Amino acid sequence: MKKKISDITINYKVIENGTKNILFLHGWGANLNSFLPVAKELKCRSFLIDLPGFGESSLPNSIYSSYDYANLIELFINELNLDNLILVGHSFGGKIASLIASKNPSWLEKVVIISSPGIKTKKKFKTRLKIFTYKLLAKIFYTFGLKKSLEKLRNKFGSQDYKSSKGIMREILKNVINEDISTELKKIKKDTLIIFGKNDDAVPVEVGIKFNQYIENSKLIVYENAGHFPFLENFDSFLYDLKKFIGEINNG
Repeated sequence: MKKKISDITINYKVIENGTKNILFLHGWGANLNSFLPVAKELKCRSFLIDLPGFGESSLPNSIYSSYDYANLIELFINELNLDNLILVGHSFGGKIASLIASKNPSWLEKVVIISSPGIKTKKKFKTRLKIFTYKLLAKIFYTFGLKKSLEKLRNKFGSQDYKSSKGIMREILKNVINEDISTELKKIKKDTLIIFGKNDDAVPVEVGIKFNQYIENSKLIVYENAGHFPFLENFDSFLYDLKKFIGEINNG
């Protein structure tokens, strides 16, 4: 299905397995299919979205921030008149879900944040050295107008997300990657479940601990044998924890 919000066309899918509303937001570089296996197992009315610039949704018409994404998804939710909604977001989608939840809208019931960035942590020496080397070489190449060498440098040092992003999406990635949403996290009052993988090399578990400290009514679960995709790597455990959190399994 398609829904026009402002100048953006959002592609989405609805899985009708119940009456409880739940909306899934995927991570950077993914699409609505990321959470499809989860949605099929829930007794919910599940909404799966292609975020703007991914899947079959249209590209943003300007260099978005995470706040712009959050505002657009909030407009989408209001347009569909969704109430008593549970938000679930992975990675970049978790960051968007967090920003929406920070406003504590009346229609929001609960939030699930999975492997989400948004808090700056002290980088390891190896990472700091890599960044220093990149910046030094980039400055030299830029000064001497070596555009091809500069692009090769960016592709060598850049993350997989950076390498796979093109055009405006690459500019958006550069924009959102440095945002710190610590202040917004402290405003969240809704019940929140935070899930991280202990072996996550994209967003370290220390970030999940900070999320837990900043969000008042939150619970952190760390899966020992999982990385950046704990909801897929520990599918059965995640499904159990999610169902328990949203009330499909008796908490007693």
